[in-house]
Amino acid sequence: MALRSALNPEAQPNQVMGPTKIRKGPNQSELLCRSCGDLYFVDDLSFQTAMNAMELGIENPFCCDDCESEREEIAH
Repeated sequence: MALRSALNPEAQPNQVMGPTKIRKGPNQSELLCRSCGDLYFVDDLSFQTAMNAMELGIENPFCCDDCESEREEIAH
C-alpha cells in the first residue's frame, strides 16, 4: 500500500518527505542530529516522538538521513 503523497505528491504541496534544512511545509520544529549536530526541521509527529524518547531517558534519538545512511554502511 502506498501513501497518497507518494502516489501524487503534486496534489499535496504542504507534504514534505522527511526532515529538511529549512522550515518548509509541516516541518516547523527544530531538532539537532545526534551525530553531526546539524539543525533540521521536522513535522510535529517526528518532534513529539523525539521528545517522548528524551523524556524516557533516551539521549537525542534524532539522526539525519546522511548520518543514518553512513551508520548503516559501517554496520554492514
